[in-house]
Amino acid sequence: MSIKFCVSSKGETFMKLDIFKQKVKKQLWFLNKKEKNQLNEVLEEVTKSSDGQSLNRPIAFSNQFLKEYVFKEKVVSSTQLFALLIGILITYIVLLGLFLFGFLTSLSSVQYFIKPEVQLSTTTVILTLIGSILLLIVSLYLIKMVTAYFTKKLLEYKHNKAL
Repeated sequence: MSIKFCVSSKGETFMKLDIFKQKVKKQLWFLNKKEKNQLNEVLEEVTKSSDGQSLNRPIAFSNQFLKEYVFKEKVVSSTQLFALLIGILITYIVLLGLFLFGFLTSLSSVQYFIKPEVQLSTTTVILTLIGSILLLIVSLYLIKMVTAYFTKKLLEYKHNKAL
């Protein structure tokens, strides 16, 4: 069952329920599986018991969800932020290096098939191409996971810096 529109007594038209859920999930893309399940439960509760006001502001709902269910209240310092930023820099340098290495290796394997300049066995070149493509895929997956982790940590710092 999908609610198309909720109209208040003032005559305002609220966002469709499906669009609201989609925007909230897009805003909270970095959550892990357990937190996403909890988000789905909270969204179901809110949509059943809501008068429509909270369904009009997905960003505010996302921030409130993070404060209540995801981030623990703890004291953070600027040195933790500095260490986090250094960690981001080093991690991205390594992962982008892996990605570029895989990309250049795959290009050199393809170039060997087009214009061979040295004597290599075909199986060696094919295995190199497969390995480089796997390295590309793994590095992109790791970049996505690391980005989610650091996004979550930076938002946690932002929410707890006032303590």
